Amino acid sequence: LTSFVDLDLRPTEWGSPDAYGTAMSRLLPLIDVAIGTEEEFYAALMPDARPVLSLDAVPQDAHDELDARVAGLLEQDVDAIALKRGPRGVTILTARDRLDVPGFPVEVLNTVGAGDAFASGLIRSRLRGLDWWDSARFANACGAITVTRHGCSSAFPTEDEVESFVASQGGW
Repeated sequence: LTSFVDLDLRPTEWGSPDAYGTAMSRLLPLIDVAIGTEEEFYAALMPDARPVLSLDAVPQDAHDELDARVAGLLEQDVDAIALKRGPRGVTILTARDRLDVPGFPVEVLNTVGAGDAFASGLIRSRLRGLDWWDSARFANACGAITVTRHGCSSAFPTEDEVESFVASQGGW
């Protein structure tokens, strides 16, 4: 059985800047697959989460340290990391591989639900036995389709819609 966590940072729901990081530092070593954006991993792993909790991007001078801390999760029994990069796709890190799976160019109407659609697509694909590349491509397609629609979970694509979309974008 594989366990997954979507870091899903919601800054307004944490009582203090360190609360999220404290909770995640306890949880992450117990998880097989961690899914999150650079900002979510920053808030979970860096000593001072305030830059991203105030809805700013990861500070430019922090990327190397963040990359090292994210990679360090693989030494703490996390099997894989899905580092979501929005329109740039996703980076999948395992102890053996680094896969940079590109995103799909789409016109963005609404980003609400895109991360959840991505996570659902990744989990579905892995549980069905797809390799990391195809799982990430399927997940990227789920997120890309979702941002072209209004709504949240009602905007999630069906499996047939994802298959058709990927075929129209060059296939697997």
